[in-house]
Amino acid sequence: MKLEMNKLMTSGTGIFILGTAWFLFWLGPAFFLFEKDPRWGHNFVIPIVFMTVGLASHIRTTACDLMAVISAFVVTIPTLLALWSWETALILACIFFGIEIFLYLVERKVGEIINPGPRLKVWLKIHLLNFSYIGMLHMPLIFFISRWSNPGPFSTYLPVEHDIPTTIFNAMLFVLVPLAVMERYVKTMGGYAVSKIGFAWSVLMIIIPLVVINLVG
Repeated sequence: MKLEMNKLMTSGTGIFILGTAWFLFWLGPAFFLFEKDPRWGHNFVIPIVFMTVGLASHIRTTACDLMAVISAFVVTIPTLLALWSWETALILACIFFGIEIFLYLVERKVGEIINPGPRLKVWLKIHLLNFSYIGMLHMPLIFFISRWSNPGPFSTYLPVEHDIPTTIFNAMLFVLVPLAVMERYVKTMGGYAVSKIGFAWSVLMIIIPLVVINLVG
C-alpha cells in the first residue's frame, strides 16, 4: 500500500487533484460569481485541462499524451487570450478529456493505438508530456505579461483579475511546471523526492489561495 501511495504522490496526481478542486470550487462556493458575470466561466474550462494533463501523466500512452498536449495548447491559449467564449472552450475541453478517457479504456483492451517505430516512440514518450506542461505554463505567462497590465482587450470574454488569490495561484504555477518536468529526470532534490515536492506544491496551490480568500474576502 505504501508503495502504491508513493507512486501516486507525483506532480501529475497533484495537477489532477488541483484541477478537480478548482472545478468543484467554482461549481460550489464561487458559483455566485459566475451567476453575476458569466465571463468567469473560464474557471470551468482550465480545470478540465489540468485534469486531462494530470490523467495523461499516469496513463502514459502516446495517444493519451498527445490528447493532453492538444488540450493544453488548443484550449488554454485561445481561452486566456479571449479569442472565444467560455462555452466554446468548455465544449472543446470536455471533448478532449472525453476522448482521452475513451482512448484509455480502448487501449486497455487492444494495446496502444498510436504505435510508431521504436526511436520515435521513445522520443514521444519523453517529450509529449513536457509539451503539455509547457501548454499549461501559458496560463501564468498570459496572465502576467498581457492580462495583468492591459485587461481591456480581453474584457469581452474575460473579467479583470487583479485579486490576490488569483495572482498567487498563477505565480505558484511557475514553480509547479518545472517540478513536473524535473521529476521525470531527477529523482531527489535536497534529500527529498522531486515527485513528492511537486505533489506537495500542487496541494499548497489549493490551500494558500483558499486561506487568502478567507483572510481578505
